[in-house]
Amino acid sequence: MPVKVIPVLDVMKGFVVHAVEGVREKYRPLSSSALCTSPEPRCFIDSLHSMGFDEIYIADLDSIMSVGENWSVIEYAVEKGFTVFADIGRKGVSRSDEERLSFVMGTEYLYYPHELRLVCGRVSSLDMIEREVRFANTQLDLEKVLSAYKELGCWPRVLLVINLRRVGTMRGFDVDIAKTVRRHYGGRLIVGGGISSAEEIKVLSEVGVEGVIVATALHRGLVKSPYI
Repeated sequence: MPVKVIPVLDVMKGFVVHAVEGVREKYRPLSSSALCTSPEPRCFIDSLHSMGFDEIYIADLDSIMSVGENWSVIEYAVEKGFTVFADIGRKGVSRSDEERLSFVMGTEYLYYPHELRLVCGRVSSLDMIEREVRFANTQLDLEKVLSAYKELGCWPRVLLVINLRRVGTMRGFDVDIAKTVRRHYGGRLIVGGGISSAEEIKVLSEVGVEGVIVATALHRGLVKSPYI
């Protein structure tokens, strides 16, 4: 089964930035990309649309850090026909999903354990530091968090597993993490953080991953197709 490639746009102060290791305060506008010569978000959205991509993950970093918002970028992607996964921080918890717009409820915005139920039937991300999941109030081993969801009997309809420490590094995603999550979770599984090549994506498909979120490998021209 081919894996769906979902491009990531990290947007800050109106520009697409290069995200590295989850240290948002240090992100800077992209100065070089195989997709565009400018860090203007519409250029990237138009380019990805012309390449056949139809899903996109947009992280509004200003909204996440409560210093502004880039809502017009999300709206433009929807207008172009993309199905959008929008990360707008804690604000996304109170927003309702739409036909082609889903708000990503990251664990780093949630308090463990009493807010786990908020992600039932929604799109959620396990925001990871290697094999630990980051919450707003704690950091826990992956197996413990997966067991907690199992006890609740309540899972997200789409689960993204993002290794924040590997974002932008091209170090590859830990296949063992993908295997662990797949053993517990039967829904749509998407992973990201460090994805480096089409060959790596093929390996991830063999352990049950259905989608990957990718930024750096796209900007470097190493991944070019919506399906691998």
